[in-house]
Amino acid sequence: MLQLDGKRTVTVVAGCGRTGKSTFALRYLVNAKLDARFIFDPEGEYAQRLQLTPARDLFDLAVQLCRGWVVFDPHEMFPGQLGEAFTWFCAWSFACSEKMPGEKVLLVDEVWKYANPQKMPIELATVCQTGSKRGLGLMVNTQLPNKLNGSLLNECSEFVCFRLQFEKALDVAQEFGFDREEIRAMPELQFVSRTDVGAELRGRIKI
Repeated sequence: MLQLDGKRTVTVVAGCGRTGKSTFALRYLVNAKLDARFIFDPEGEYAQRLQLTPARDLFDLAVQLCRGWVVFDPHEMFPGQLGEAFTWFCAWSFACSEKMPGEKVLLVDEVWKYANPQKMPIELATVCQTGSKRGLGLMVNTQLPNKLNGSLLNECSEFVCFRLQFEKALDVAQEFGFDREEIRAMPELQFVSRTDVGAELRGRIKI
């Protein structure tokens, strides 16, 4: 996953709630050899699961960046402005990645809330299209891949699919080469991953 060799490095992790997609993302972030992890966490889920105090201001962000784990709670810096918070965090993560060696990842849940099918912020587009040149990959988790911006899907280098039920979500999975009925019947914690070069991996998360 997310091998930063100058190629596209956008991973989409899709699945219904409680099928394992957040656990999959967390296990990747913990086990991968990364120099920094940037997590946009307005709901506080990742801070809680990682048992980390979230960053709420610029000082917190700088301290966490030194430790390699940045879990950003945007509500203090951007009260009532999640869209602005998201674009700022994308730009900040990209700028930090320009100055740092090694591999980094930006993780966002339900990115369609900030980049709908009609419009993608330039800050996110920059991460998608040129992040790999700065060692920055993007991982997005979603229950509704059909709501993702088409430009983001076009940059997808790996699609990790847990069980999906919604027909329009299954349409997207099918477009990426997944078997519709297999995905619909997928047991919890089981996934299939396909890359843009046709490689396929099947697995199950162990709890």
